[in-house]
Amino acid sequence: MTEILIIDDDEIFSKQMVLYIDRMGYDCQIAGDLKTGLEIAQASNFDIIFLDVILPDSNGLTGINKLKSLNSNPEVVIITGDGDIDGAEIALNEGAWDYLVKPPAFNKIKLLIQRITQFRREKTKINQQVFFTRETIIGESPQLKAILKKTAKAATSDGSVFITGETGTGKELIAKVLHDNSPRCEQPFVVVDCTNLSDALAGNILFGHRKGTYTGADQNRSGLIKLADGGVLFLDEVGDLSLSVQKSLLRVLQEKKFRPIGAKNEVESNFRVVSASNKDLKGLVDQGKFRKDLYYRLVVFHIDLPPLRQRSGDIKILLNHYIQTICEQMETSIKGISNDFIETLECYDWPGNIRELINLLHLVIANAYDEPMLYPHFLPKAFRIKILQKKISTTTNEDDIRSKVFLTISKASSKSILRYKDFRDHVSNLMESKYIDYLSTLPIKNVSEICRLSGLSRSRIYQLFKKHKKNIL
Repeated sequence: MTEILIIDDDEIFSKQMVLYIDRMGYDCQIAGDLKTGLEIAQASNFDIIFLDVILPDSNGLTGINKLKSLNSNPEVVIITGDGDIDGAEIALNEGAWDYLVKPPAFNKIKLLIQRITQFRREKTKINQQVFFTRETIIGESPQLKAILKKTAKAATSDGSVFITGETGTGKELIAKVLHDNSPRCEQPFVVVDCTNLSDALAGNILFGHRKGTYTGADQNRSGLIKLADGGVLFLDEVGDLSLSVQKSLLRVLQEKKFRPIGAKNEVESNFRVVSASNKDLKGLVDQGKFRKDLYYRLVVFHIDLPPLRQRSGDIKILLNHYIQTICEQMETSIKGISNDFIETLECYDWPGNIRELINLLHLVIANAYDEPMLYPHFLPKAFRIKILQKKISTTTNEDDIRSKVFLTISKASSKSILRYKDFRDHVSNLMESKYIDYLSTLPIKNVSEICRLSGLSRSRIYQLFKKHKKNIL
């Protein structure tokens, strides 16, 4: 039986929805705010949650991730009287099933419930049939679980997979897990380092050569493409390929045939291509630095790995895993972890992600030597200074905003009360300006990437930068 929850403070609308859903034969409950909705949802196994945006205690959009991370993994449908393009984009990016504007047609609600119910039935069947191994992937955050679901789906197919993410997020690790769970798992997983694939060497490395082709070629040699026959060809940092190598590779992907250097006949290789990059390939296509036809060959499935700073709760899990592993490697006793050590690491932005975390732990455990517990003072001084600077900067910015808001109220005339709308607009403009300042300081200088990370549309980004007279990135 499909169970449904409505989180909405509009009692009249909620009761109408309940009456209609009851007539359809489904169980339905109501919550008037997000806090109550989360409490009810944690105590039950809901399949569908209708979520309003404007709630008494918060913006409903902020609750999508929390609701979807519940054990029942419900489908969240945003339903609001305040239709907003940016809000719809944020909702869908956060994983909402749909975004409806009040008042919705009840026949549309009926169809939507039926479709979600059917989808969840089919998903349950698939989950029961598919065993997905992920021993090498450490973490339990909702962000990581969403990636693993995408990876599991891609593993059942034979289409090309493109993996994106910052340096150190584990792109090759995800590619290997995808391969290990695919029908090709018993076949080779061949890695091509595209950063070192120069025009002069590419032909030999990829296609191989025949004996006697040139001095020193005393025997036939297979290239990486042939070695991947039956398995996976993993193109690591594919965005670094030159245009000439891209052209050669495109034909191989189309035909699954190539000619080794010095050979008269073509050779076949039945491989699946998985590629990865920390660059924005779409942006490179727009700049003419990456072939559009190759881009569409590579991007059938797209898996975008979240940076470590966005994986809520995973740092503690990663610490427990890697500290034990590193201590065993160093043949020292397993270290305990103090709460302030965890809190300090959770304050850091981790530009190098998991790879940086592992490197740091090697140093920390060496510094701790025979101490049984890890504390912040075992961290490198430069690292601790960065954390302290961030805390001071955050506090200063918050105090700056508070002081400006207080100044606005104190300057208001005592003879005429400050209108709520005017005050709200002032605070909103202030927060927008601060947020644009924050975006301007980020090392990312690609508008598409900024849109993805901020949850704002491209048009909204340009609008805000223009409004606050800031240069766009």
